[in-house]
Amino acid sequence: MTEAGYRRIGIRSADDAETVVEAFGHTGPQMLFLPALGVPLHYYRLLLARWAELGYRVYGLELRGMPQSSTADVRANDFGYHHALALDIPAAVAAAGLDTPFVLAGHSLGGQLALLYAAAHPRDVRAVVTLASGSSHHGAFAAVAPRLKRRAQIATVRTISRTLGWFPGHRLGFGGRQPRTMMADWGFEGRHGRFVLAGSDADHEAELRALALPVLMLSLDGDPIVPRVSSDHLGARVPAADITATHVARAENEGQPFDHFRWARRTPDAVLGPVTRWLGETLR
Repeated sequence: MTEAGYRRIGIRSADDAETVVEAFGHTGPQMLFLPALGVPLHYYRLLLARWAELGYRVYGLELRGMPQSSTADVRANDFGYHHALALDIPAAVAAAGLDTPFVLAGHSLGGQLALLYAAAHPRDVRAVVTLASGSSHHGAFAAVAPRLKRRAQIATVRTISRTLGWFPGHRLGFGGRQPRTMMADWGFEGRHGRFVLAGSDADHEAELRALALPVLMLSLDGDPIVPRVSSDHLGARVPAADITATHVARAENEGQPFDHFRWARRTPDAVLGPVTRWLGETLR
């Protein structure tokens, strides 16, 4: 990497798992970014570098199971949402030296984690940004056919994960390689519409209901994985938050429907434009 201000910071969590934070920029508000399920941090480098150019100090966390982590072999290392929330994000904040409160942002699964962490640590977070993130629950859909399709997808993931003991998402086009517990956490929310996480005794839904921070929930026109209704469904579970729901039209993506992932490399400014405008107003 040759971008100005780029640094790579190694971190060790309390259970001795290791991963990295990649930092971009030297000045401006501090922000921690969390990737989507199964997406390595390097996929977002263009996005994060561009974000830093717009006046932010951006720190991206490589999640467990990804190439720069010591837990990349998901058949030998089991983990779930709780490991990110209780171990890895606090370790990243400490290792990167983030001042609190900071902005917490995430894409897809990363947006779920951002909301959950902010709900558990509201004094440490200044604002939350979720990008193409929402609930996996089938109840987000009004029509019968999409509901049945989502329920079938969740059941398939559950069956494969339980049978193999891990999830080969790299072969199935969803989620990448994931351990059993991660997919169990994801699937529980998809089946029941609430977060009950393995290894955690916290009432995450109560924490979400009490979250009173500014939150930007940005959805993408044509996104086949997290449509706007899914984003709205998750947003309804944080009623005390000051939510701004923003939908980016396909006109901003050169007239094409948004791919759930590729915008981060192909048209990052289509998303960063409304995000940085909102941050500029929110952080004044």
